[in-house]
Amino acid sequence: MLTVRSVAVPVAALVAAAGLSGCGSDDDTDAKKAKPTSTATTTAPADYLPVPGDVTLTEPGTALGLGEAGVVAFQRRQDEVGVLAVSVERIERTSFQESFPGWNVDAATAARTPYFVRVKVTNVGDTDLGGMRLDNVLWGDDGTTLEAPTYYKADQLPVCSGDPLPTPFAADATAELCQVYFIAPTHALEQVSFPPYGGLDAITWSGELSPVQEPGKKGKKARKKDKAADQASATPSDGAS
Repeated sequence: MLTVRSVAVPVAALVAAAGLSGCGSDDDTDAKKAKPTSTATTTAPADYLPVPGDVTLTEPGTALGLGEAGVVAFQRRQDEVGVLAVSVERIERTSFQESFPGWNVDAATAARTPYFVRVKVTNVGDTDLGGMRLDNVLWGDDGTTLEAPTYYKADQLPVCSGDPLPTPFAADATAELCQVYFIAPTHALEQVSFPPYGGLDAITWSGELSPVQEPGKKGKKARKKDKAADQASATPSDGAS
């Protein structure tokens, strides 16, 4: 039976990593990583963690729209800092009937609302982040609670498989990922949040909800961007004869 494990706490604190048993994440190690502290503060240093000199972190408390990139730093391990440029591209509200057909879902789980969040990330730091998931980086925020993502393999949930970052994932590497969040009854996913180290105000992404994007298909903006790139590559340069 498919069940949700989620701990609801105020937004100022971080919940324990959520998951669905039976078809959930196969990487329990990542879920046990230390979470950022939740001590509130009203001032924020320019760099809340040590980052390369040519990197400027997005100021804590910044509210971003869909498609806008924020640069965030986090502790992957005790003495290892990762730095990513993160852009939340789409937030899709779905249902178990639409996206989980044939799954055995219990009543408590069925009362929750699934959301797919599609993100684009680029490694702008010095640490190779290959194989990492974003479960301790991006959280689903319903206005009162932070929910950790749940991950599935492509053969379990092809519409939003939770693949980790490719290996290797060194400086300047880019990847597109999909996160699954289950939001409690009577609530909605209001934004995606990154809580910086030290309990600083979260960096958030929010915007208009989209329909579920089928595997292999791109949204209208992405198709226009690809078309423009194709046209540019097909245009002869000024020196062409």
